[in-house]
Amino acid sequence: MIRKILSTLSLAVALSLSGPAGHGAAPAAAQSCLSQSQVLAAVQSGQAVSLANFLGAISAATGGGQVLSSPMLCDFGGQLMYVVNVLSGGQVTRLHVNAQTGAISY
Repeated sequence: MIRKILSTLSLAVALSLSGPAGHGAAPAAAQSCLSQSQVLAAVQSGQAVSLANFLGAISAATGGGQVLSSPMLCDFGGQLMYVVNVLSGGQVTRLHVNAQTGAISY
């Protein structure tokens, strides 16, 4: 019972940290984050690979972590990176995923 309550509280905290769907604040180091239509255009033009292609690698890198709502595609000095919050083991970790290669950094 206590374990279930703690799990629920952890999820609630994680979701509150991730911000409302589609309205997350831009990461401090990012020059700008793209709108949904800009993300679609970047994927269609080949500037970025769809985040769906990297979900397996994200899960593996985080020990089966769950991607929380509102991943963002942001420009870091000319490099497009997905900014993804992942819940794993009751902890929220922010990852940066290279939108071309899928390389993950913390």
